[in-house]
Amino acid sequence: MADRIGFIGLGRMGKPMATRIHEAGFALTVFDVVGETMDTFRQRGVKTASSPREVADNAEIVFACIPSPEASLAVAFGEDGIARGSAIEVYLECSTIGPDYMAKIADGLSKTRISFLDAPISGGIPGAEQGTLSVVTAGDAAALERARPAMSAYARHIFHVADKPGPAQIAKLINNMLSTTGTIAAFEGMVFGAKAGLDVEALLEFINVSTGRNVATMQKIPANILTRKFGGKIDTGVKDLGLFVQQAEKFGIKPYIAPRVQEVFRDAIAGGYDKETMRIIEFLESRAGEGVVVKGKSKA
Repeated sequence: MADRIGFIGLGRMGKPMATRIHEAGFALTVFDVVGETMDTFRQRGVKTASSPREVADNAEIVFACIPSPEASLAVAFGEDGIARGSAIEVYLECSTIGPDYMAKIADGLSKTRISFLDAPISGGIPGAEQGTLSVVTAGDAAALERARPAMSAYARHIFHVADKPGPAQIAKLINNMLSTTGTIAAFEGMVFGAKAGLDVEALLEFINVSTGRNVATMQKIPANILTRKFGGKIDTGVKDLGLFVQQAEKFGIKPYIAPRVQEVFRDAIAGGYDKETMRIIEFLESRAGEGVVVKGKSKA
């Protein structure tokens, strides 16, 4: 009989991930601190729980996608945490919380019968919805193989980098730093192009078949900036850059690029662009002068 699956955290990423698992035919139990978030799952006949512990009482494999390190610790070890569950055998933390917090969870769960996987995700909301996320894991290889069928419902690529939790977080922080810094660099270049009077759509077409292309020029700018459909929580970018710098310095590395991009985030937030990462383009436009806007012709 297939393992029963639990999913904790039905936010912007967790909800589509859990939906993919349900649609793949797994017996699923879900929980989120925002009760109404579970309504869609109830309507689909998915079992909903009143706590992380109840999820862990009903599922052998439990995934968590949590917004902060403190919340991750509470989900794992709180009064109603998964560590007290009666059915759980494998626990996967899909959040980006840094290796230090991941080590705390691993240490706590080492005193139980629960196998633990550090399993952060990459690919954004579209990837979660389409089942094309990338996952980098660290932890027990046998636990990974047991969880792989459910993971494959939301992930196209699954990597295993170490037998102990923690290194997957380092890999994810490096990936996020590259993504974030590349995005800000692309925004700055596009604002410069708009200021210089270039057709930004033609500029983007040129870049995307040339050496300057990155995920921002190929995906984020066409989908979000040219259409002015913003998104992405700016707090997430601040958190991830901070964790990258913190961990790099622990390894005796003084990074150059990430701290400069942190300055952009701080300045944007101070300027009132404090909700969505994509709105940083507006902050950079405002610095370039009146009338400078990076947008598609249909939005002109």
